[in-house]
Amino acid sequence: MTQIEKIQELHPDLIASFLATGKGEAIPADLRLFLQQLQWAAETFETERSVSRCAAKLRQRIAAEQHVSIEQRTAVARVYEALNFFHVDQSVGIKVWESVYADQFEKIAMLAAVKGDLKTQSKATERALECRRRAAEIADSDRTLGITQLISPDVTPGLLGFETQDLKTIARKNREGAYVIIQSLPIESSEKKRLLTDAKIEELESMEEIINE
Repeated sequence: MTQIEKIQELHPDLIASFLATGKGEAIPADLRLFLQQLQWAAETFETERSVSRCAAKLRQRIAAEQHVSIEQRTAVARVYEALNFFHVDQSVGIKVWESVYADQFEKIAMLAAVKGDLKTQSKATERALECRRRAAEIADSDRTLGITQLISPDVTPGLLGFETQDLKTIARKNREGAYVIIQSLPIESSEKKRLLTDAKIEELESMEEIINE
């Protein structure tokens, strides 16, 4: 199990309290160090958008405050993990970068507003909105994956929007060609008969004859 997976098993209140106060005795020591590194990576990335330079600064801070030496590639991994963790459990892909660029465009809009450049402010605000919208759409599509369906014995075809028909009507429609698709299939006659039997069409026709009698 990775460090990120272990953190995800912690109660959100424990994580929030630790990030706010730096205290969290209920969290294992190694995870506290890891969480602190993620927090520093996120803080550094706010002002240093170059991942490699952000990682270099993170290495220095970890060495100075935690007295731990890590390699540059490990520091780079921490930066990406921080982007994952603080952007709602999404792999470092389009959603994360849409959010990052939205932040950048919003800063540009603020600077343009201070300078009175309304044209640049308007364009930057529109671009930020586009990035936010795309990130939200990606998040929504993620949440709709893996649909859970609950089946109840009380559910009837009528409740699901299907029209109820009696056996006689179904048999009549079959004679009129409503279900001719089975007969038109390019398969052996024996296979067609099996499909008709599975669909209970022959049984329905017999039922209609009984009803008519």
